[in-house]
Amino acid sequence: MTDAVEAIVWTVAWPKIVSYLLNPAHTDGASKAKYLLAFGYAAEEPERLAGDLVKHAVDHWPGRTVVRPIGLPRRVFEGPVTAPDGRVISLRSVWEITHDTEMRFLTAYPWKP
Repeated sequence: MTDAVEAIVWTVAWPKIVSYLLNPAHTDGASKAKYLLAFGYAAEEPERLAGDLVKHAVDHWPGRTVVRPIGLPRRVFEGPVTAPDGRVISLRSVWEITHDTEMRFLTAYPWKP
């Protein structure tokens, strides 16, 4: 792990996990919830998914940076993560670079290499 990664503050908002990624009734998040719930993630344990998302980003550092015409730049990480049920799944996670040493989680979804 590089010093750059160790200095980063990773922010994952609980509502993003509970109300979106692990909510099968959410309009935009239902397919993501179905996928993640099938591998043992649960809305009752949002810290597990939040921790795995941070680990996923750190494990696949530096990822790739996406600069958008409007808004803050983003960093995208792709690769495997071990789910709660022990299976290895592939994810793409997207983080907003809010500062040189701060990343804010935006979304994650299945990724096929």
